Amino acid sequence: MRRDRTRRLLGRADERRFSHHVVLAAVLGVGIGLVATAFRVVWLAAKHHLWSALSQPYWRPVVSTVAGLLVGVVLTASFYPGALSALVDRFHREGRVPLADNLPALPVGLVGLVAGQNAGPEGVMSVVGGSFGTALADLVGFEDATKLLTLAGMGAGFGTILGAPIGGALLWLELPHERGLEYYEAIVPTFVASFAGYLTEVAVGGMALFPAWRASSLTPVVPAQLVAAVAVGAACVPCAFAYTNLFSLVGRVFDRWSPRVYVRTTAAGLGIGLLGWALPLTYFYGGAKMNALLSGSFTLPVLALTLAGTMLAAAITIHGNWLGGLIIPHMFMGALVGRAAALLVPGLAPTFGMMAGMAAFNAAVTGTPLSSAIIAIALTDGASITPIFLA
Repeated sequence: MRRDRTRRLLGRADERRFSHHVVLAAVLGVGIGLVATAFRVVWLAAKHHLWSALSQPYWRPVVSTVAGLLVGVVLTASFYPGALSALVDRFHREGRVPLADNLPALPVGLVGLVAGQNAGPEGVMSVVGGSFGTALADLVGFEDATKLLTLAGMGAGFGTILGAPIGGALLWLELPHERGLEYYEAIVPTFVASFAGYLTEVAVGGMALFPAWRASSLTPVVPAQLVAAVAVGAACVPCAFAYTNLFSLVGRVFDRWSPRVYVRTTAAGLGIGLLGWALPLTYFYGGAKMNALLSGSFTLPVLALTLAGTMLAAAITIHGNWLGGLIIPHMFMGALVGRAAALLVPGLAPTFGMMAGMAAFNAAVTGTPLSSAIIAIALTDGASITPIFLA
């Protein structure tokens, strides 16, 4: 009797604790949604005004080099918080993200996005969300929930800024682990925070903040398309292998050179700008370029050069100490592979090849197959669900 009563009391305490965590996750998501909305509005307005005035491609090296110097000044005056991989490592070691990381992350991320970096806003919002989760846990005195709320905040920041609350939340549940979901208790709070952030951003800024890539649905699916999806996925594997090796090589070059931070960031800006001038589709982080790739006409050499240039631009961006995430750039690389496959395989629709490549390339590089597929599906407005998961 006494043992049963003790179990019931413990069960009720666990239920109350879980309810508190869910409520805190919802509050956390609303706060992240407000910051993400303000960040996106400022970023898009600054980008529009700057590039409306400087529309010629020859301005790209100038703008990116100056931006690199500004990034270096900010990091010299504060500190370099590290790339997304450093955020994952810190989460494993400490289970928290300090609010101080926002001091360099927000301005550096904003400058880079306006100035053509090949990294997206999800990296910055992951820092913001994680730091908000840590701060909220500290504020309410829930020390045992610090890691849970930090993870929920990172997932919410990611999903909110991308406009893909399910995929963004799931990615941060997949990303920190070799296999499985280590922090299974964070699943519900992370999804709650991500949806709260997304709904807040929709309510404040409207659905126009999340333009879907104009990919038409390819239903009903026929067996040949399923085979093609697997083939495009397989084609992404050697490309992903080449990219990871190039990424590591660029990192070693920067580390051996070991310049001062403002020299490093300025050199990275020059490299990003020169690539953007020579290969226009390597400029910016990928989301804005996807519709151009969907609707344009490209030869195989142009696609191959753009793929190589995009890989190099992404590596220079991150190892040059600019800040951002690489999920959408990875998807753009995969879309380039799929577009090239459509030129080589008779009957393969370019749109179909691109959608399969988006999910496959990011899954191969990051080891996040579920979230890669869901993000690709969300950002193409639900087109071709089964083939994307197969790829």
